[in-house]
Amino acid sequence: MKQHDPIARLRQRAYRHTFEDGIADIVVGVYTLMIGVATQRRIFIVLAAVYLVIMQQAWRSLHRQVSGPRTGYAELAEEPPQKLLVGIMAAGIATMGVVAAATWSSGNLWNLTFWPNWAPVLAGAILAGGFLHTATRFGLWRCYAYTAAALGGSLFFWLFPFGSAINPSDRLTLFLFSLAGAIIATGIVVLVRFTRRTPAVAAGDANDR
Repeated sequence: MKQHDPIARLRQRAYRHTFEDGIADIVVGVYTLMIGVATQRRIFIVLAAVYLVIMQQAWRSLHRQVSGPRTGYAELAEEPPQKLLVGIMAAGIATMGVVAAATWSSGNLWNLTFWPNWAPVLAGAILAGGFLHTATRFGLWRCYAYTAAALGGSLFFWLFPFGSAINPSDRLTLFLFSLAGAIIATGIVVLVRFTRRTPAVAAGDANDR
C-alpha cells in the first residue's frame, strides 16, 4: 500500500514559492545558452561543472535580493534549480559524447560531414525529462511548457530542411540557443510581473511583522 506523505503538498508549495520570482528560469536559460556555446567551442564543455557552481550561486544571491524584501527568504533542503542545471549539463555532455563517437568511427573526430542531424533530439529528450520531472514535482505550468518546447524544438531542428544554409553541427547549437531564449524571455516576463504584483516591504514594516 502506497504511503501518503503528509508534507508533500507543503513541500510542493514551498518549491513553487521559490520559483515564483522567475529568477530560476533566467538562470536555467543562461546555463542552457552556455551549453549551446560549448557545442561550438568544445573547450567550454570542460568548464560546465564550474559554470554549474557559478550559476547556482548566482540564483541564490539574486533570489535573496528579489524575493527576500517581498516575501521573505527560507533555506530549502534542496535548491530547486540544481537538478535542472545538472540535467542541462548532462544533455550537452551526453550529446557531444555521442557525436564524438559517431564522428570518430568515421575516421575523423568532429568532422562536420558526419555529424548526425538527430543530435538535437537526444539533447531535447534529456532536457524534456528534466523539465517534466520539475513540473510534476513542483506543479509548475511553465516547466510543462518547457518540456513541450524541448521536444518540439528538437524535432524541428532535426527535420527542417536547412540544406547547405547551416552546418549539421549548427542544428544542435541553434536548438539550444532557441530554447535558452524562450526560457530567458519567460523568466523575464515572470520576474516583471512578480516585482509589480509583490512590492518590497520596508525594513520597518518587516520588523513589525
